Amino acid sequence: MAQLDTTMRGKKNGHARSALKARATDVLDDFSELRKDMTRLAEAANKAARDEVKHAGHRLEAIGKNMRTRADNGASYAIEKVRERPAAAIGVSLGAGLLIGLLLSRR
Repeated sequence: MAQLDTTMRGKKNGHARSALKARATDVLDDFSELRKDMTRLAEAANKAARDEVKHAGHRLEAIGKNMRTRADNGASYAIEKVRERPAAAIGVSLGAGLLIGLLLSRR
């Protein structure tokens, strides 16, 4: 009768072992799928970040061109006005220099 109990216990353990191996295999498969999903997610995030940086670079380039154009226009306007009225330009420069000198001498 002891022989019969051992045989029954061995069959039960064998079934439990195979069930445990099946669960372990399922878990390992799930981890493998998770790793693949994380890789795809990282690649997608990397692509999105690169696209955003590229877009920001284009925006900054456009802003830089706009600022250069405005600065050139402002310089051209100032040169034009100085050529139209040189005496007024000297007076404005003298007044600005005097004002800056007074402000700096108070320190």
